[in-house]
Amino acid sequence: MDSSLAIEATNLSKKYRLGTIGMSSLREDLSRWWGRNKPNTSTERNESTAGIDQSRMINDSEFWALDDLNFKILKGEVVGLIGANGSGKSTLLKILSRITEPTQGEVKIRGKVASLLEVGTGFHPELTGRENVYINGAILGMTRKEVDKKFDEIVDFSGVADFIETPIKRYSSGMTVRLGFAVAAHLDPDILIVDEVLAVGDASFQKKCLGKMEDISNQGRTIIFVSHQMPMIEGLCSQSFWMHKGKINSSGITKDIVQSYLSSIHVFKESTLNNWLNRKGTGEITLANIVVRSKELKLNDTIRIGDTAYFSFQFECKNKNLSYNKTSFRFAISNEQNQRISTIDSRSTNFVINHASLFTIKIKIGKINFPEGKYFITSFIGYDENAYDWIINAHSFEVISGDFFGMGRYQNIPVGEILLDHKMELGYS
Repeated sequence: MDSSLAIEATNLSKKYRLGTIGMSSLREDLSRWWGRNKPNTSTERNESTAGIDQSRMINDSEFWALDDLNFKILKGEVVGLIGANGSGKSTLLKILSRITEPTQGEVKIRGKVASLLEVGTGFHPELTGRENVYINGAILGMTRKEVDKKFDEIVDFSGVADFIETPIKRYSSGMTVRLGFAVAAHLDPDILIVDEVLAVGDASFQKKCLGKMEDISNQGRTIIFVSHQMPMIEGLCSQSFWMHKGKINSSGITKDIVQSYLSSIHVFKESTLNNWLNRKGTGEITLANIVVRSKELKLNDTIRIGDTAYFSFQFECKNKNLSYNKTSFRFAISNEQNQRISTIDSRSTNFVINHASLFTIKIKIGKINFPEGKYFITSFIGYDENAYDWIINAHSFEVISGDFFGMGRYQNIPVGEILLDHKMELGYS
């Protein structure tokens, strides 16, 4: 294995029996062997494969969780792993963490590995936080002397000092994650593997964890980070793998991989409004189409929080004798609870609409600050309150998570609140 490599996988594959996840027992292996040689007289197996893509099925009872993976990760790289649920991310991490073995192929790892894959991994609920630090440290390969040396630092980082003598079963999931991550991070691993567990922690702890991972990376160590929070992936990882149906769909620079992944899950469906029946107005000018674009994603109908958004309204004019100065346009944005979020009105500016057979009104909105969710556009063009064309909920778009403040992490926005682009200063009198 090349000394510049931290991990090298060759023809890596893992198969599972339907209904089982993780390492198989002797009983399961015998059951699998018996099932292969026993005639299938039931239709239940076929029904059980309904949720599995048929291209991943080996037979009626087994499927490929990972299928012929080949990749290399260099020392010191911070690699993101993204993909939909069931794409094989967790299975790959379990193989890299030596929790389970591959069915085919091999993976070579150079260095000590520390992993945090699930909330409370390796913790005993009846034991105190102190006792679990020592046990978890031992599981991860630390000696008692090493744990003694780093114990205070681990507890301080976790922020659970007041509860360190309390049994883990009384901890919240967030407290358990804090302690688990603190132990794993202070193992001084050559390779740190972190799954989605950081999503359980609060914003301040997430920031602390990201800072710790950056410190580990700056020391020339390798990190594999799995998250559905794309701002975290983009802020921390230089390279990323996109997992899809047990395979590595693509790999490369994180920003490019994230954009490709988001493009695949947010598919644009073109909508023309010529056949809408709920439109009101004289019909002298009619709305023909709406297009919503995000500057960063370059997708239709999908905008990330913090991105610049572009709204284009295409109109057809059937009466060219209408007065330019009297025609006004406005559109409103509402959420799924039918609450008005914002209204943009041409009458509040010096904008003049020049009529032609076809014309387009374009609006640019910087730094979208709406909470995640689906939004609806109501379009109005007319003279004062007299509509040429008025369509309620003419179009919809989706706002997805984004890094509004440029901190490399996701900002959670409670319902009914918005983010403000602001500057904070500290002064002394």
